[in-house]
Amino acid sequence: MKEGTLLLGARLMGTSVNVTHEVSCPDLGPVCASRAEPPQVHDQRFLIAELRVFAELSVRDWLSFELQLPLRVSATTIVFRRLDGSAFTPEYGDILHRDETLMGLGDPWLQARLHATWGTVSAAVSAGATLPVGRLEQNPFALGRAGVTHQHVQFGSGTVNPLVGVEVASVWSRVSVRGSGIAQLTLGENLYGYQAGSRFLVSLGADVKVVEALSLGATLDSITELPERWDGEVEQAGNVGRSDVLVGVQVAWRLGATTLLLSARVPVFQYFFAVGDEGQLRYPAIVSLGVQRSFELVH
Repeated sequence: MKEGTLLLGARLMGTSVNVTHEVSCPDLGPVCASRAEPPQVHDQRFLIAELRVFAELSVRDWLSFELQLPLRVSATTIVFRRLDGSAFTPEYGDILHRDETLMGLGDPWLQARLHATWGTVSAAVSAGATLPVGRLEQNPFALGRAGVTHQHVQFGSGTVNPLVGVEVASVWSRVSVRGSGIAQLTLGENLYGYQAGSRFLVSLGADVKVVEALSLGATLDSITELPERWDGEVEQAGNVGRSDVLVGVQVAWRLGATTLLLSARVPVFQYFFAVGDEGQLRYPAIVSLGVQRSFELVH
């Protein structure tokens, strides 16, 4: 980025997930202490979305600073079913599942980025950290075992997590290619004994300029998240860690200093770090809509 350039943008990402799993006593909660409740099926639908606003300021041709602010939404609906598939409404309150919509800030990202250019090739390395701003929850597994209403959705990690990344891109006439990798490292647990899993993203992409303002692209992403831990333990009903490979398409429309982006990514491979993956989230696709604009602060 040229010295004195400010890049502002926002990206809205979302997906819908359906999770169905069988539950029996004692996991059904306090009702199991008073009677032999038959097994049942919990049929959940999640709508997960994130609006990520970012700003990057170039203070030198070779140095810029970036701030990202994520706003997250998790909307859940639940249908209780008998093993024969018939729906019913339990007369007792479920300590976990309920229709609800949660919204809040996630942990912001703050990074410094070093840039270099050699002819048609540009590269950057970045380093920074996430800031512990997102809302935290107490150990939901301990609360569940105690028969207390609890929440699994975490909006933050509660710890400062290092970020390191690298980016490379090259442009030839109407074709551009790029590659990037970023690691978010979780080194310890928060005040509730929660340690989020470290995350690793590797992304490859290529774009073709169809006309001066319109580009079409393809992407290949590999996302790995290590298991989360509560008080040092990996709970098999929690996030046991996963690796996903996604392929996608992207459309970019440039209007002067403003760029509009629309993309869709589909998982072609999903692997969970557990013997059984019942209850783990499987999503059909991730759709993203973004906008960004650059401003020249120094002329």
